[in-house]
Order: sequence, then C-alpha cells, then structure tokens
Amino acid sequence: MSKRSKRRQGPHRESGEGEADSRRAAEAGEAAGRRSPGSPGEARQAVRGGARARHASDWSLAVQLAFLVAVFAVAVLIAELAGAANLGVALGVAQIVFTIAVIYLLLRR
Repeated sequence: MSKRSKRRQGPHRESGEGEADSRRAAEAGEAAGRRSPGSPGEARQAVRGGARARHASDWSLAVQLAFLVAVFAVAVLIAELAGAANLGVALGVAQIVFTIAVIYLLLRR
C-alpha cells in the first residue's frame, strides 16, 4: 500500500476505540438535545419575534412556478416598455431575468 493510500484512510484505530468514540458522541448529542443553542432556527425566531420566517424554499411547487411565470411576463413587459428593438430582444432579456429568478429559488433556503 502506498503512503498516499494510507493517508486517505486516516489514523488506524483499534475496533473498540472507534466504537467507543461514536457512542460517546451519540450520548453527548442526546444530552445536549437535538438543536444546539444558537442554531439558525432559533436565531430566525429571535429576529422575527417568535414568528417563523417564510423562505422561498417553503413555497409549494405551484407557487414557485407561478412566481417564475410572473417574473418572465413582467420582464418581457418592462423590456418592451423600455424600448426593446423587437419582441425577440425583450424575450432574451426576460430569459436572463428568469435565470436569475431560478437561481434565487435554488439558493434561497
């Protein structure tokens, strides 16, 4: 076995030692509860005064699709009103805005 392969495997432990470590970690987790103090959920509740913040990831699929269709339509309308040379240019601008909206929905969690 090469040195590189040995490094990938990490330090060798006896079989009992690894199991004891995992047991201790599990017991510590149970004693501390499921959530640690200062978790993002608690911070969000503190900021909102106890009310849960509603994120885009909480939206149903139908709501997300309706949002994307509305974003596309509004972007086409704004591009046309702003003086796009033709409908093709307006649709191209709307595609870019649509992509930004999709990225927003994917990253907002």
